[in-house]
Amino acid sequence: MTEHDSPSDLSATVEPGHDWSAVERAAAAMRRLNQALANRRVDDEVLDEITATVEATAARLEQGTLRVKIDDMLSRPYLREIYEGQYFPLPLEPGDEIEFDPFSIGGGTLHPASVNVRYFKESDDAVTGEAVVDPMFAGPPERTHGGVVALIIDELMGALNRMRGRQAYTGRLTVHYRAATPLGVPLHLRAWIESTSGRKIVQHAEVHGPEGLCVNAEGLFILRADAPPIPEG
Repeated sequence: MTEHDSPSDLSATVEPGHDWSAVERAAAAMRRLNQALANRRVDDEVLDEITATVEATAARLEQGTLRVKIDDMLSRPYLREIYEGQYFPLPLEPGDEIEFDPFSIGGGTLHPASVNVRYFKESDDAVTGEAVVDPMFAGPPERTHGGVVALIIDELMGALNRMRGRQAYTGRLTVHYRAATPLGVPLHLRAWIESTSGRKIVQHAEVHGPEGLCVNAEGLFILRADAPPIPEG
């Protein structure tokens, strides 16, 4: 959806409340397969057998109808409301988990290559997150790819906007890499609002590993054009 789309342009072909449980199970199996291929050594003969099986499975999937993400999003009632231009904060208590976008590559349980990040409400103006990044997302050896780190931060900030009932687009994201972001260990994430003005939202975020600060970042987000402005703060 672009900034210029209107609610009348949105017509989901997937009914609200659609049961995605089978897709969730398949996506989890795909993530397991991806991680196993990326992280394990087996004989070439075994790989050839796996290749044939995966190719046959992909061919079966390709017989299905094409999925359109906006239709998928509109099947979730809480996402439909915000995509229709409503101001719709999530009714959460501190510590509750936030479902930002189940179809996303950051924390989406319905995405076959998700990094598996989780997000939680800290307060009305801040969220926390947690992740253990699989080695399949390595950049240099033994550290998380910098682009994946940026992805995690962008989605963490997006989860904060979503929790607050705002649909906003990333206008600028500045990431400062302070140390290697390790793989396979718990990472602790936090994002918070610095200021709001008109359609602009300014956030900060940090990523901490077992040895301390890995990354900090600043993000500027722009509300969609038809969204009600935010009181300055």
